[in-house]
Amino acid sequence: MTSKLKHVINVKLISSDVASDLCKRITIQLPEYFGIMEANENYFNGIFQKTNFAAKYNNEYVGLLSLEFPYSNNSNVYWMGILPNYHNKGIGKKLLQYASKYSLEKGTASITVETLSPNQNDHNYYKTYQFYRSFGFHPLFNIKPLNYEWEMVYMIKILKIQ
Repeated sequence: MTSKLKHVINVKLISSDVASDLCKRITIQLPEYFGIMEANENYFNGIFQKTNFAAKYNNEYVGLLSLEFPYSNNSNVYWMGILPNYHNKGIGKKLLQYASKYSLEKGTASITVETLSPNQNDHNYYKTYQFYRSFGFHPLFNIKPLNYEWEMVYMIKILKIQ
């Protein structure tokens, strides 16, 4: 059940330095989602080349969405996380709404995301999959990257018809 927050959640564009620090802070508090240190290091560094949005609540950054534009007509959620005490409070939805609006302004027709496939029977990532589904993302295909233990699902949300 989603509980209401007393203060307004503000989403804003932030610098790569702030985003990388926030990504590290969130990652440390969510080992059940981000338990592969090598992958985490790649995210911490990769964020420097992305467009980053943070959710701020009561003067504290509590969520991050890092967005990339791999093609002129597509944006992709590179990384997203919310501090555990702020889960199920609408912050992830607000970040995705902001990223979708920003993507539309940049002329993209779709937004994509990759997450652990529901076939992997991981409770935490199943919640993540359901979250993206509730926001209008649809699965396109499953893929098991080379030298990777888990199967991933690639999902898309159409923002506008070209």
